[in-house]
Amino acid sequence: MGSSIIKRLAMAVPLVVLVSIVTFALLHLAPGGPAGVVSGNPKTTGEDTARIRENYGFDRSLPVQYVMWFRQVFLRLDFGRSYVTGRPVSAMIAERVPATLELMGAALFLAVAAGGVLAVVSAFRGGDRTDGLFTVVTTAGISMPVFWLGLIAIYLFSIRLGLLPSGGRVAGDGASLAERLRHLALPASVLSIAWLSTWSRYLRSGLLDSLGGRYVRTARAKGLAERTVVLKHALRGAVLPAVTVLAMQIPALFTGAVITETVFAWPGMGRLFYEGLQRQDYTRVLGIVVIASILIILMNTAGDVLNMILDPRTRPGGAVVRGGGEAR
Repeated sequence: MGSSIIKRLAMAVPLVVLVSIVTFALLHLAPGGPAGVVSGNPKTTGEDTARIRENYGFDRSLPVQYVMWFRQVFLRLDFGRSYVTGRPVSAMIAERVPATLELMGAALFLAVAAGGVLAVVSAFRGGDRTDGLFTVVTTAGISMPVFWLGLIAIYLFSIRLGLLPSGGRVAGDGASLAERLRHLALPASVLSIAWLSTWSRYLRSGLLDSLGGRYVRTARAKGLAERTVVLKHALRGAVLPAVTVLAMQIPALFTGAVITETVFAWPGMGRLFYEGLQRQDYTRVLGIVVIASILIILMNTAGDVLNMILDPRTRPGGAVVRGGGEAR
């Protein structure tokens, strides 16, 4: 299994490079581009513009600029300085990472906890009105845009009811846990909705398949209560594919976090990325894209590894279970 993990990580390297090439080219070929942002001040003279372009390397060809940027980022781990603030991009990202991890962790916890309960209840009550309501709720959760759901949540819980803050994050030693949770409640709940809906549907489908298995029929034949059959026996077989999907889709939280952090003024990497696009701060955007792509690839690899650990049949050369139940 170790060699398989190494191969997957090795395959990830050219993918990260490809993502960086495409992103670099798109940003530099866009109207204005980094050169236009840095040297486009109407008060600068032609000599000033030429000197600025030379200092930043914008007077060179695009492939040469990319090679210079690649060496700086991947060999020296230096993402450069922001065109807007002049600060190191690495420091700007490091300041925002804790907020994003806090939001994503809370959203993931809510999705797993609430989604698991919904899936078990729906499978346990399969075919009745509760199961039908589950289908309606999860379909709505997947279909609703995150920004629209966020605005509705702010209007309802902040403006109309005044129960929760409309945005921002409380940090520092003087902030109480209750106050932090109040500010975290709305963005984490909104971010978790689509995840909750998707994961609970996977888990419910796995539960329904497991309920038709031989070991479940044997447990029922022994006279065990239906609740025990579902929670103790069927749930074990259903968790494996659901957990694998969960691990491989965790990077999608970052995409949702970009919108959620913007709507709720949450000071994380997603909002930093949006502000970078808005202000055409391309060194910031490139740095976040590279880090996000690395995280996505690592999490997908972790999902594959988790799948191999939980299910030996997916390992290279692993046994395959045939219909008769015999491993060959």
